[in-house]
Amino acid sequence: MVSAMLRVGMLVACLFSALAWGASIENDGAPLTRALEWLLSPISGATDHDPSSGTYLHGRLMVLAWGFLVPVGILLSRFYKVTPGQDWPRVLNNPFWFNSHRAFAYGAGVLMLAAVVVIVLEDPRPPWRSFHAGIGWCVVIAGWLQLLSSHLRGAMGGPTQPGTPVPLRNWQWSQVPRAADGSGPRIDWPGDHYNMLRTRVVFEVLHKVCGYGLLAVSALTLVTGLLAADALNWMWVALLLWWLVCAAVFIVLQHQGQAIDCYQAIWGIDEALPGNRMKPIGWWGIRRYSSANVAAAPYPRRARGG
Repeated sequence: MVSAMLRVGMLVACLFSALAWGASIENDGAPLTRALEWLLSPISGATDHDPSSGTYLHGRLMVLAWGFLVPVGILLSRFYKVTPGQDWPRVLNNPFWFNSHRAFAYGAGVLMLAAVVVIVLEDPRPPWRSFHAGIGWCVVIAGWLQLLSSHLRGAMGGPTQPGTPVPLRNWQWSQVPRAADGSGPRIDWPGDHYNMLRTRVVFEVLHKVCGYGLLAVSALTLVTGLLAADALNWMWVALLLWWLVCAAVFIVLQHQGQAIDCYQAIWGIDEALPGNRMKPIGWWGIRRYSSANVAAAPYPRRARGG
């Protein structure tokens, strides 16, 4: 994904550079100088820009948290439940997506808290002093509620080795005891996720809806913050370029079919499994496979028709 994002970013950067160059051409023969002057000027067109150190640090921490870490965490969670080179569905329950999603989420949470401390120390006025402050506090509180609520997702469950209440990992699945009629794995430890009980269903719906919703509201919060700080033009360009890269990567990976259903990524495509008898939870193109069409899955890279 990193290489894909870099390639798309370079293309978008070249496009913006060409536009900036063309817009800055004047008769004085110094188009590059004028372009640089514009990039280093405030969005308002003011002649000076001298934000306080607290505002400066607060803005950068929040942009790093919500503008960079959160989008990448969402991309990894949606598209990398199965990773390149993984022999899925023979190799299951790859922890990469979960560990990386959690790391990016908590990293953003720590940066949020640091940004809040910095701005409160500088300006302790109440949150309703401005639209940006009010919506910013809402995003911070909702963001941490989102993080803490992840601990209410219920037990994982699923087939286990006999007498061992621990979910199986990749190399252990060949040892799963089958049901007496051979229809599917024996259930030694059902769990909320394995059986998709109400606790898990409610969690997944709320976690995904609130996650994407917070991402959208955070974008509005960042824009209002940049306006309030009269941010330099290069900051707007850089953030817009990054968001365009993220959107392009999302579209490419979605088109490639990498948004594989979480349940199948963990437990496989057996139609007898409880979660595979339900519709996948998620929006726009969550892919679910069966024995009839698993050859069309993006991983592993199979020879089509072979």
